[in-house]
Amino acid sequence: MKRYIIARCLILFLIIISSSSTASAASIYLETSKDTVSAGDTFIVRVKIDAENKSINTVEGDIALVSPNNNFAVNDSVIAQSPFTLWPQAPSLSQDGKTISFVGGVPGGFNSDKINLFNIIVKTNREGDIEFSPKNIIAFRNDGQGTKLPVDVRNLVVKVVPSGTGGVESNEWVDLVNQDKDSPSIPLITLGRDSTLFEGRTFAFFTATDDQSGIDYYEVSEDGEPAVRSGDMYVLKNQDDAPRLIVTVYDKAGNKATASYKAPGSTILGFPLNFLTISIAILVALVILFFLLVLVLRIKNKMKRR
Repeated sequence: MKRYIIARCLILFLIIISSSSTASAASIYLETSKDTVSAGDTFIVRVKIDAENKSINTVEGDIALVSPNNNFAVNDSVIAQSPFTLWPQAPSLSQDGKTISFVGGVPGGFNSDKINLFNIIVKTNREGDIEFSPKNIIAFRNDGQGTKLPVDVRNLVVKVVPSGTGGVESNEWVDLVNQDKDSPSIPLITLGRDSTLFEGRTFAFFTATDDQSGIDYYEVSEDGEPAVRSGDMYVLKNQDDAPRLIVTVYDKAGNKATASYKAPGSTILGFPLNFLTISIAILVALVILFFLLVLVLRIKNKMKRR
C-alpha cells in the first residue's frame, strides 16, 4: 500500500513538473555585466528573450524601474543586436522616467534563446537598489492567427554602492560607443500607404540594423532636395509622382550607410521613364539594329568575293 501511495505521488509530481515546464512558451529577463555598481556609474541593462523552441513574431510590454530613493536616470533605450526589425513602438520612456514601453516584431518569427530585444542605458547618482521588472509582457506565436503565448518574467536588482573617494566613474555606454567602428546595415526603403496613418498620405519606411551602438537617426533627401533628419518613417512631400530618395542611416557612434530608392520601372539608365525617353530609346535601338544589319551584309559580300 505504501509503495502504491509513493508511486501515485511520484506520478503526480512528474505531471506537475512536465505541465509547468510546457506551460510557458517564452521568458523575458534582464542582464548586466555586473550586479553591483558605484554611484555615478553608467551601465547597460540588456533586455533578453528566450523563445524556448516556439516560433514568436511579436513581443510587447513594459519594463518598470523602481528605486526607493530615485537614485538613477535612464539616458537612452537602444535597439542593438536585435533580430526585431519592425517597431510599431520603439522602446520609449514614460514621462515620469519609471517605465519603458515597447512593441517589436520580426517577419517570419524566431525560435532562438538569449535574443537581445534592446538595451537600457542607466546613469546612477547615489547609493541604493534599482529593480528592473518586466510587466504586461505579451508574446504572439508566428502561426498567422495571433495566438498569445504565456511568458515567464524575471526581475533584476542592481545594487549601487557609494563611490570611492577620488574614484573615476565607470561608463559602459561610452566605452561601447568608442569601440563601434562598423557602419550600420544599408537601409531598406519601402513605400506604403495606410488610411490610419498620416491622413492616408504615402510614406517611406526605413529598416536598418546595427549590432553595437544601435541606430540613431536617418537623413532623407527627396528629389534632390537638401536632406532632412527623420525617424524610420518619412511622409513624402511629392504625393503625385514616383519619388527619388537618398536615405542615410547613422548609428550612435556616428557611423553611416546610404541607400537610394527609385520607383521600379520609373527610370532607364537614370533617365525618367516617359513618352520622350521611350521614343528616344526605340529610335536608338532601331539605329543600332540598322548598323548591325549593314555590317552583316558587308561581311557576307566580302566572303562571297573570296
